[in-house]
Amino acid sequence: MSVKRIIQACLILVLLFGSLGATTGSAQAWSACGSTYVVQRGDWLAKIARKCGVTLSDLYSANPWLRSYRYIYPGWVLNIPGSYDGYDDGGYSGYCGPSSDMYGNYWVVCRGDTLGRIARYYGVSWRYLQDVNDIPNANRIYPGQIIRV
Repeated sequence: MSVKRIIQACLILVLLFGSLGATTGSAQAWSACGSTYVVQRGDWLAKIARKCGVTLSDLYSANPWLRSYRYIYPGWVLNIPGSYDGYDDGGYSGYCGPSSDMYGNYWVVCRGDTLGRIARYYGVSWRYLQDVNDIPNANRIYPGQIIRV
């Protein structure tokens, strides 16, 4: 057997075992809705939950403000729990965007967010956000990261 054939056989084995290891990780469910869903005319919560492949209680958990409304209206944006948008975000698939708690305002980073965009939303500079949050590289923020304002 030539050296070339031995190297080819080794490469095939490495690729085979590498692909087997890649499939043993946790898979995320595919959703036709993505991480958010915009309410359309004629929608109701059970219909949205069924369409997006989640339970009604999970939909309420991801959108706790819904409990105080009797009806939903077209144009409202709902968070879809545990969904997958077709990108790898490091395992994070929860709420993203502006929020607040007892300590003040914060932003949960979404895919594609930049410190500049978040800073414009709150009317501050991106350098301020970088300093307050001890971010060493302003170009390296990741989905799910919490940025305090």
